[in-house]
Amino acid sequence: MKFYYSPKEQWEIIKPIWRIMVVIIIFQIVFGALAIAIGHYGNPFIDFWFGGAVSTLPGFIVGAIWHNHFVTEHLKNNLFALLFIGSISLFLTIFAYIFPLEEVATQLNNNIL
Repeated sequence: MKFYYSPKEQWEIIKPIWRIMVVIIIFQIVFGALAIAIGHYGNPFIDFWFGGAVSTLPGFIVGAIWHNHFVTEHLKNNLFALLFIGSISLFLTIFAYIFPLEEVATQLNNNIL
């Protein structure tokens, strides 16, 4: 197994599953902005980060469904990229819930950090 991929090789791996990446990014931006509007943590950066991180896994799932609806052979051919992006999405969503964002937001708001 190869451990280093040049940027061109990375693009060739990700290019066939571009729909999934687009949906993830759209979900992160929309839900990040929605989290700022709700303002649970009282810090715009923390709110945006939390909204974007939490929406990564749902964005991946919706993107995979959309992609699978249009192009089925690319999911099988790009299983490595699909599993990699899916595991990052899962990790980021879980991390958003277990990381003590309230403490970080409090420290940022009090200019302690």
